[in-house]
Amino acid sequence: MSKPINIYSIPELRQTLDEALPGIFSRYEFNQSFRLIDSQLVIGYGIALVAAASFLLDKKFEFEEVLTYQKILVGSYMVLSTVYWYFTKFVQKGITYEGVNKKGTSIAVKTFFENNEPLYHITFMTQDDFDLKTALPVNKVFNEHGYLQTDLLYQWIGQQLTILETKKAKWTK
Repeated sequence: MSKPINIYSIPELRQTLDEALPGIFSRYEFNQSFRLIDSQLVIGYGIALVAAASFLLDKKFEFEEVLTYQKILVGSYMVLSTVYWYFTKFVQKGITYEGVNKKGTSIAVKTFFENNEPLYHITFMTQDDFDLKTALPVNKVFNEHGYLQTDLLYQWIGQQLTILETKKAKWTK
């Protein structure tokens, strides 16, 4: 059983539900893909390395000796920061979970809360551009003490996956 959370706190609800997704999808035989997370980490580590190199040059040498290198490092930092912003805004697009099942079907899940309402908005996206946008009232999967009932969440996601498969089958015929 999970630990209890404050069910009136949207950040706690989102974190708890987002953290439960990999476990739920693994029960549906999806393997989580870390492609987006790894790319984001590589860009972030690149930014950190540029900043560290700039700091070390500043610490070890006189300003005039490394001015050209510092300009290059600052430019690199700006380029990497822009790439990071673009990646998170337009490539990752708020995707919380990405996975592939044994059949080769990939799915991406985007989640968010809107206007501090207790509705967990979920968009299921497949590689075939079939999307399903839905909302889960959080009181369906949390009890009054703040415990996440993972079996109810598992069943609800299963219903949504069935709807998505039905929608996909209907359009491919």
